[in-house]
Amino acid sequence: RKRLFSMAITAKDNRDLGRPSAWSASIDRIISDANEQGENPRLFIISAGNIKDPSAWASYPASNTTDGIHDPAQAWNALTVGAMTNLVNITESDAQHYQPIAPKGGLSPFSTTSQTWGSHWPLKPDVVFEGGNAANDGLGAVWMPSLSLLTINSDVSKYLFSTTNATSPASAPAARMAAQLMSYYPDLWPETIRGLIVHSAEWTLAMKQAFLPVTGRPNKADIACMIRHCGFGEPSIERAL
Repeated sequence: RKRLFSMAITAKDNRDLGRPSAWSASIDRIISDANEQGENPRLFIISAGNIKDPSAWASYPASNTTDGIHDPAQAWNALTVGAMTNLVNITESDAQHYQPIAPKGGLSPFSTTSQTWGSHWPLKPDVVFEGGNAANDGLGAVWMPSLSLLTINSDVSKYLFSTTNATSPASAPAARMAAQLMSYYPDLWPETIRGLIVHSAEWTLAMKQAFLPVTGRPNKADIACMIRHCGFGEPSIERAL
């Protein structure tokens, strides 16, 4: 039976604020195989949901803090994937006045978080992968192809390739990493594969600079804030293997 599922679609709003919904509860049951008493547990990867308003990108990272993860990515048992970015080089010839919004290694402007949730709801996202960046010229924020990820165009009769961004494409390398680990370790439970992905993750310097105090030792609230924005960091297939 299939052990790995990936879904890059969520609701359009963040009204659940971490509370279970019929959708997220159903996913939790599928993952734990509640109907068959856990005989066939599964790994379910879900994108966290996106911030689509350009005016919100311009208020980065405050907009990430206030825009919550979308249903059903609050599912306790799911591996919820947010977005970070290493894309900071703008190559468009007509974009000389633009600067990348997120720093190299920072949380992507498109990524939703669980900072507004009550402390009794899960820490989400679990991890972050590359999801692209946006740019700002001081007047407003825009999306640019050079700060996005390359993908196959939906209409190959016009163009073979296109670009994409946000948490949906970030969930794709997460699913790829899970598949690689399942191939390398075919006897491991899906829960263990999830654990390898999360425990291989590390916070980048940019994440620490954004969410931890400049001086002094960070406290539990500081660490929780960083996790609710960036998960446990960016995973590494080398460390996981």
